[in-house]
Amino acid sequence: MFDAKARYVRSLFSRVPLEYDILLGLLSFAQDRRWRGYVVGRARPSSGGRVLDVATGTGLLAADFARTLSGYGYVVGVDLTLSMLKTARWRLNSKGLGQKVDWVLARAENLPFRDGSFGSASISLALRNVSDAPKTFGEMSRTTGPGGIVISLDFARPPNRLFQVFYYDYLLGLFPLFGRMVSEDWGRTLSYLGRSILRARTGEQIASLLNREGLANARSVPLTAGIVCAVYGKKR
Repeated sequence: MFDAKARYVRSLFSRVPLEYDILLGLLSFAQDRRWRGYVVGRARPSSGGRVLDVATGTGLLAADFARTLSGYGYVVGVDLTLSMLKTARWRLNSKGLGQKVDWVLARAENLPFRDGSFGSASISLALRNVSDAPKTFGEMSRTTGPGGIVISLDFARPPNRLFQVFYYDYLLGLFPLFGRMVSEDWGRTLSYLGRSILRARTGEQIASLLNREGLANARSVPLTAGIVCAVYGKKR
C-alpha cells in the first residue's frame, strides 16, 4: 500500500536511475565513497554474515558491503522503485558481485523478512524519503539479530553558520539549475533533494528514534563538516 509520499518518491526516482550515481557524486562533492566506507566499517559485517540495505537505490552501498563478504555471506537490497533495483542488479552483475546480492521490491516500513534475519541493517541517504521514519527503524531493528548494528547515513544541516549560507544557496539555487540544464526530470529531482535536506532530522533526533526502537547507545557522528550524519545503535 503506497501513501502519497511513497508514490511521489517512487515516481521521482524511477525517472533518473541511470544518472543517480552521477547525481550523488555531485551532491556529495565526491565524498559519497568515503561515507559508505564509514558505514561498512561501523556495521562490521562478518565475512559470512547477512546484511540488509534498506532503500538501496542503485546498489552503491550494497556493492561495498558485498566486497567485504566471503563464503555464504550475502546482502539483501530493498527498494520501492523497480527501475532502481534493475539498475542495481545490472551494476553489480557487471562488477562480478551479483551472486552475493539479492534484490527485493518492498517499502522500508514493511520489510518482508523474519525477526533477526540479518547481522546488520543500513539505510543510506534515504531516511528523508521514507513516509514513516520510526516505523522504518522499527522494521530495521526487528529484522536485525541481537548484537547487530542498525545504522542510518543521511544528509544533514551543517552547524557552521557561514558555511550554511553557501551550502543552502547551492542546494536551493545552483543545484536545481544544474539539473534543469540536463533535463526536466533532473531539475525536479534535485529541487526535491535540496528541499528535503533542509527539512532533515538532526543526528540527535535520529539517535533518539533509534533508542526508542530498542537500540542501545545510539550515537550521531557528523562527517564532512556536518553535511552528512551517520547515526548507529546496537540491537539488544
